[in-house]
Amino acid sequence: MFFILKAQAAFFDPGMAIAMPILLYAWFNLVYAAFSIPAGIFSDRIGRRKVLASGYVLFAATCTGFMFSDSLILFIIFFALYGITYALIDGNQRAYASDLIPEKLRGTGLGTFHTSTGLVALPASLIAGGLWEYFGSDVTFIYGAGLGIIAAILFVFYGAKRGCSKINS
Repeated sequence: MFFILKAQAAFFDPGMAIAMPILLYAWFNLVYAAFSIPAGIFSDRIGRRKVLASGYVLFAATCTGFMFSDSLILFIIFFALYGITYALIDGNQRAYASDLIPEKLRGTGLGTFHTSTGLVALPASLIAGGLWEYFGSDVTFIYGAGLGIIAAILFVFYGAKRGCSKINS
């Protein structure tokens, strides 16, 4: 949502401020849809941890790029990168969680995963919104980029120490 707000703020014409973010969001969804299956195939070939870590790093780069976006071409590029990021992360994090859960508890485990994700999203969004409101959009994107890098680092080091050959690739 903060990417859409940034795009909306960049277009001063009232008609463009409404239409352009909607078109950019549609572009994001098109790119996400186009890259979801290739991202899943890539994950099956090289391992979910590698794909997820690269998705988190790409998220950090995308957040950083949005800080400097002030033209339509930059928004097109960074909404596309966000679509690729989402394709790398969305399905693969579910698949990775599924790999970690014993088969007889898979439904409970995935329910717990999604509940946890939803519960953490609320304070994260409140923090990001507060940063946007009190310090501006750049600080919100720095927050997102920083969390993306931290997530990638923790994910790589935590996953590497799990010792499970099935999921360590």
